[in-house]
Amino acid sequence: MELDLQTKSKSRGHDIFDNSRRFNARGQKMDTVWLVDDLPRNLRKFEENHRGYFKIETFSKIDEVLDQIHEKDYPDALLCDVFFYDSVEEAERVEAEIENLATQLKGTAQKIGVHDHQHAAGIQLMRKIYEFFGNKPPRFPMYAYTSKGPFLLEQSEWDNISTYGAEVLLKNRVLPERERLEIKGDIAIARARHSWLAWGKLRSREFLWNLLPNVVVAVAAFFLGRWLGQC
Repeated sequence: MELDLQTKSKSRGHDIFDNSRRFNARGQKMDTVWLVDDLPRNLRKFEENHRGYFKIETFSKIDEVLDQIHEKDYPDALLCDVFFYDSVEEAERVEAEIENLATQLKGTAQKIGVHDHQHAAGIQLMRKIYEFFGNKPPRFPMYAYTSKGPFLLEQSEWDNISTYGAEVLLKNRVLPERERLEIKGDIAIARARHSWLAWGKLRSREFLWNLLPNVVVAVAAFFLGRWLGQC
């Protein structure tokens, strides 16, 4: 399930909620949060849990997210499911198996054929985004938003998630309020970090610009002193 950043979907196919939802009931602008997940009920549940707090955009296919990133259309935070299957029916089947067999999932998953890591397409999406930003983590928080990951992922895959700059947020394991608090906090931290970097770069340029006349005067004085010494 290799992804191509240049791939363009003929139909975007994700749910973009009305622009009127950019602001909450108090008229405050809401952060934009993207969720990519292959189960429609997960997309609906996330929107129901967080509408009124975030402007939610949902995607069912990862190449749709890459299209937006390639067009330099970025969210304030991205939550990405890790495992994607060929159909909603298959995804529902796997989800049900995992809920029922969580205590013995690793061995059971191998037997029933859901431990195939070609389905970990969410990690491919993270890698593509990481590469798009010059092999650096994106400027916005990115999450491996998963319920199956703790049972199915190998150490190398956890390492990759970390390398790509993603955090892990366990799906359906905490109350929506706690989930929302973490996302909001990470968005604020990311904004502050990039503001400090921009401020630092600006101050560095101002410092060098202000220093330049003094350097010119010092160099001129040095050569003038040597010339006068030779006279």
